[in-house]
Amino acid sequence: MNWLKSLSIVLGIAALSMVVAAFYWRQHGDVATGRLLAQNNCGVCHDLTANKANERGPYLWGIVGRPAGSAVGFHYSDAFIQRTQASDIHWTEANLERLLDDPGHFMPNIAMTQRKSQHALAFEGIALRDNRRDLIAFLKTLH
Repeated sequence: MNWLKSLSIVLGIAALSMVVAAFYWRQHGDVATGRLLAQNNCGVCHDLTANKANERGPYLWGIVGRPAGSAVGFHYSDAFIQRTQASDIHWTEANLERLLDDPGHFMPNIAMTQRKSQHALAFEGIALRDNRRDLIAFLKTLH
């Protein structure tokens, strides 16, 4: 009977460890999932590599912590420049979360949210918080 008590303690500890690991993972994001989300949502217009090539949008290499509007050689829209000059925005995790959640609200009238002939793809945001967290976890690896 002593072995049964030991087994239940071990199983209880294992279950608790799995809950803690799952909580940690959801709080900090899954880089592999974030990579897929970035390729499918961001990679259409932004370079995700160390090449730092500007495409339809500025490169995203080193974006976490970078001042908004500071990708070398990229021509930002007037709306973006006005928004970033009005308040000193840096791409913190919190600001990336806001942008990915509702880009049209966080950065009104910027090119990436507009459906125009020169920017046919409009980014409307990522609905699920866990997906935004995963994408940000991946962006943090781009340094």
